[in-house]
Amino acid sequence: MGVTKEQLLARLKELQITFSQYEHPVILTVEEGEKYVGNLGGGMSKNLFLKDRKQRFYIVSALANTKVDIKVLSQRLGLGKGGLRMAPAEALGEILQVCLSLCCYYIC
Repeated sequence: MGVTKEQLLARLKELQITFSQYEHPVILTVEEGEKYVGNLGGGMSKNLFLKDRKQRFYIVSALANTKVDIKVLSQRLGLGKGGLRMAPAEALGEILQVCLSLCCYYIC
């Protein structure tokens, strides 16, 4: 079950986790993100939402400059060369409860 921005921020405060909040429009690539948060320091990351032939889903996070070879990753997970592919966009909403029309937030 997803949480709202307000619920997330309240939980961070409840856990006494120090953070700074920066709001920006939806970004779909690392390059777009650099325009908004690239000057803040730290490592930029990218997230890949993948699925296998058995309809199992995976989230892979890597530093932005890391080349992720899906074929190699698939083999290392024991799924064969073509075992992983990008998950369909509809799965973002259905499984991750992420809507691309919402604003994104960078919390550090």
